[in-house]
Amino acid sequence: MGAAIDLARGDVVQRASRLQRLSDDALRRFAVRAAVERDSAAMWELVQAHLTLRGTSGAATSRHTLRAYRRGIDELLTLWQGENLLRPARDAGPLYVQRLLTGDRSELLVADATRTGRGRRAKQGPLSPATVSLRVAAARALYDALAWAGATEADPFRDVRIGKTSRALDLAPSSRVYTESELIALHAAARDQQETVILLLGSHGGLRVSEMLRLDWADVDLRSGEMLIRGGKGDKTANVTLTPRLASELASYKRLALHDPSLYGVQRRSVLELRSQFGIYNRLRTLCLRADVAFKGVHALRHSAGTRLYQQTGDLGQVQDHLRHATLDMARRYARSDARKLRSSLDDWG
Repeated sequence: MGAAIDLARGDVVQRASRLQRLSDDALRRFAVRAAVERDSAAMWELVQAHLTLRGTSGAATSRHTLRAYRRGIDELLTLWQGENLLRPARDAGPLYVQRLLTGDRSELLVADATRTGRGRRAKQGPLSPATVSLRVAAARALYDALAWAGATEADPFRDVRIGKTSRALDLAPSSRVYTESELIALHAAARDQQETVILLLGSHGGLRVSEMLRLDWADVDLRSGEMLIRGGKGDKTANVTLTPRLASELASYKRLALHDPSLYGVQRRSVLELRSQFGIYNRLRTLCLRADVAFKGVHALRHSAGTRLYQQTGDLGQVQDHLRHATLDMARRYARSDARKLRSSLDDWG
């Protein structure tokens, strides 16, 4: 059976087709073997096939979702070293969630320390409820796929409750937003225009890291002051208005890209030279070290844009439009982040 299933070739539909064509018994044996041997690649193949054939989005499942699920499954395998995947212990799922929420992830940190090569490293300390939700979604996807293959009836994450984000977290935006003074320090420490453009694409344009990577010069219209964002969250396309500073830096950076001797006079198609999420992540982390600013992640630049726009306008609709949120409720976090202004206003009440 192993020779009949090529896990390395073909697109997502072709790979799903190879599993779909197996008999029920052959598919079950493939899934059982993958779980018993803790074969991460084979289990991911199974999950991806199930998402393609039975998932809500099918083959159009976003790359962001796929990356998050793959990472979550790999971390589950590392942290569940002694767990029988096909017959997990009672409350193994809830215990796993509590470990993530309390930061009990020593096996993962040890494995990460011995890993060579590039890629995102595991963060120390407790994970946020939002990140834990992603890990649970990945685990559920794994067990949905194992059940689809007939390998197990176990569903250890079915009734898992993560809990609500605490009010203290909602009112502490500094943990995930670069302040104005921090952004000034980061710009001052930037050593090249690419670092400056990364800062502005996030903190002015509100772009996600995946959107930064997909941004091409053909999508930037400096005359109209807009850039077209393709393949955003939910695979949506939208226009984003450029701030004067972002437009100016992009114009300067475009001239630099056009006259780069290494390009032989041919302008680079992509805006950024960096071509991976880890590359951008690592460049910003290095910049933060250079500027003596706490590294809060690339996505915190986007949160900084939303926070600044709301504080300036008080208009959640503008925040929703600029950050391209699907609903107004998703923009309300920036209203909560301005709770200190409300307290200041109420202090004068007699």
